[in-house]
Order: sequence, then structure tokens, then C-alpha cells
Amino acid sequence: MKNKKRFLILITGAFLVLSGTSLFYLFFNKAEALASETEVRELVENQFRGSIITSMQQKNEAYEVFMENDMGEYQLTVDGRTREITSLKLKNRKGDAGGSEPSSADSEQEEPSDESGNPVPPVEEEPAPSMLTRDEAIEIALKEVPGKVEDVELDDEDGIKVYEVEIEVDDDSEATIIINAYTGEILSLTWD
Repeated sequence: MKNKKRFLILITGAFLVLSGTSLFYLFFNKAEALASETEVRELVENQFRGSIITSMQQKNEAYEVFMENDMGEYQLTVDGRTREITSLKLKNRKGDAGGSEPSSADSEQEEPSDESGNPVPPVEEEPAPSMLTRDEAIEIALKEVPGKVEDVELDDEDGIKVYEVEIEVDDDSEATIIINAYTGEILSLTWD
């Protein structure tokens, strides 16, 4: 009788441990799935409105994206797990008259191409454009709504780095302006 009780307690304990472990893995241990190319494309297009994605390539858990807009050509790296832009590099500035002439060694080399034979943009060592500074975000916000700046925060909304600038206006109303931290585009303006 004692052995049956011990056996029953042991089986019940093992069942509870296995059930608890299963529930943990089912509900709490969810690893982020890798973003699809469509998700990365939408993220980049939302972050950099008006830009054209010229190529995209998955490298391990990151995506390398080349895009072009009226300011130039850029290379971005997007983390496939966190869906955040981890790197932004200016590759070729449009309208830059100070560009150097290619050397004879450069002109003799064959242009790099991907597996499909499509040309891959050249990698140049130029400084990467950075996000707007806090002061630049304040300047943009004050041009939109003149008043007294109450608060400025750098946030992440839907994978987009934004400045949230709160401005108090003379009549005690308050405006909250959301500004894209890379492009300076005003994404929203709300009044309280």
C-alpha cells in the first residue's frame, strides 16, 4: 500500500513537472520569427517614404537593403529578429559635384554582380548619415507649431525611430509632434 502511494505521488509529480515545462514553452518561450522580405520592405518604405528599394538580400538573420531617394543611394541593415534598422550608410550622394574620378585600377575591374547577374552597388567608405539631433527635431517642431518646448523624447514606434516633441502654445493647449528621426518628416501632429 505504501509503495502504491509513493508510486502515485512520483507519477503525479512527474506529470506536473512535464505539464509545467510544456506550458512554459508553449506560452512564454516564444522566439521571434525571422521577418519576411515583405515585412522588411514595408518597414523600410514606411521609414523612408519616397525612397525606392533597388535591392534586398538576406544575410544570416539580417537583411541588407539598398535604396535610393532624391538625396542619394543608401545601404541599410535590418535585423530580421527585432525588425529594427541597425545600420544606415550613404553610398552615393546625388548632386555631389566633388566626387573623385575613378582610378585606372577601378576602371579595369569588372563590376560586381549577384547570383542573378544583376549589378550590386559598389561599397564606398563614406560617413553614414546619422539621425537628427535633439536640437534639429526641436527646430522642425517649432517651425510647425510655434510655442514653448515642454518635452522631447526619442522613441521607437513600429520599428521607426521618432522624436516625440511636446510644445505648449500660449492658450495653454499642447501639441505633440512625432518626427521621423532619420528623415525629419513630421509623421503626426496632435493637440491636447
